[in-house]
Amino acid sequence: MFTQQIRMFSKSTLRLGAKMKVYEPIPAKRGGMPLMSYIREAQYSKLDQTGQKRKQFKLDNPGRLRADDIVTIVYKDQKPLTGQILAVKRQGVASDILIRNKVGGVGVDIHIPVFHPNILRVDVVRRPVKYRPRNRHYYIKNSRLDVGDVGGNR
Repeated sequence: MFTQQIRMFSKSTLRLGAKMKVYEPIPAKRGGMPLMSYIREAQYSKLDQTGQKRKQFKLDNPGRLRADDIVTIVYKDQKPLTGQILAVKRQGVASDILIRNKVGGVGVDIHIPVFHPNILRVDVVRRPVKYRPRNRHYYIKNSRLDVGDVGGNR
């Protein structure tokens, strides 16, 4: 019975003579790239045109940002900020660094989202001769290892 219904349906469409319009396929907007990769690359091209910030976060780069480096963050609309890196969080466009400095004798920790549009660049001022163990140096706070006034920020 099922086959008879199919036959009847197909005969009825043939009798009607209705033709379907076939449109050209829409060109792929992403060029075959997976959606999340496409979005990530679009964000990188918008927030980091030169690729310099991305290069500073790549693990295979020997000149990457590491905990214990002293860096200066250059902003578009405010004074540069200098401090020692305590931690680096690599999460694509959401990557950030935690820097510490003494301002007026008080230790200040600041999370800096590196791909923020107001940040022009991150300059490495000084690298240590030998890096301390561990990736995150939270343990140096309020100890003899704590940073002094690194950049003269007051």
